Amino acid sequence: MKCSVRILAATVVVVPLTAVGVITMLPSAAAASGGKHQSTTTTEAPTSTTEASTSTTVGSTSSPNAPSNPACTPSVFAQAQQGVQTELTGRVVQLQQLSSEVTNTANYLTPSDRQVLENDIDGFELPGIEALKTQTEQATTCAQLRNDAHSMVFTYRVYLVMTPQTHLTIVADNETDVENLLASLEPTINSAIQKAQTNGANVSGSEVAFKNLKSLVAAAQDETSGLSAQLLAQTPAGSPGNWQLFLQARTDLTTARNDLHSAYADALQVKADLS
Repeated sequence: MKCSVRILAATVVVVPLTAVGVITMLPSAAAASGGKHQSTTTTEAPTSTTEASTSTTVGSTSSPNAPSNPACTPSVFAQAQQGVQTELTGRVVQLQQLSSEVTNTANYLTPSDRQVLENDIDGFELPGIEALKTQTEQATTCAQLRNDAHSMVFTYRVYLVMTPQTHLTIVADNETDVENLLASLEPTINSAIQKAQTNGANVSGSEVAFKNLKSLVAAAQDETSGLSAQLLAQTPAGSPGNWQLFLQARTDLTTARNDLHSAYADALQVKADLS
């Protein structure tokens, strides 16, 4: 009996250090998206519409589409130019933050997913936006400014695609890691229950909790299966068609998180029953 409890105790100790720490980060990770940058001087709709990823990752179902609202005329060119430059600066800051999150080895991104995100952010998005900053600074006409503003939004989609894609992929990989951990512990938990039963303990409660744990882990695995690949396949050109995919991914990840929390609670229940 003591041996069985020791095995299970060791099993459960591993879970808080990895599973719970990762699971509880989901709300902030999934909801994080960076600030909005309002603009009324570009040829694009205000950022609150064209850069709707902030709403994407917190579950809004509002449409990312809106009519264009050009506001550049020769008389206000300097003001419009400054507005576009401000928007571009905001995107540089956002991309730098995303890059920092991707390279943070404290998360559980798979090596391949980390590489894809690094390539997208540091190899395409960030240098592209920085090049537009230079172009905008050198622009002398509203036509040039409109082209730069259009490219800023529609070519790169920093807020509408890159931001939710990054955050949701990190969460998906984190949850997958937790699922794999809990699944790998199932034989150890089962062995602990069997040994306790052999030693004459009443394990009926443990058996129910363990059965529920296995069901919850399997459900979480179904909810996250292939999700990272789907997220990473999204491109700026696919917007706004991929809007609903991001919303659904958030829903699935939230459901999986709840399942993993409950599975961990079942593991603790097994431990308590066998103590």
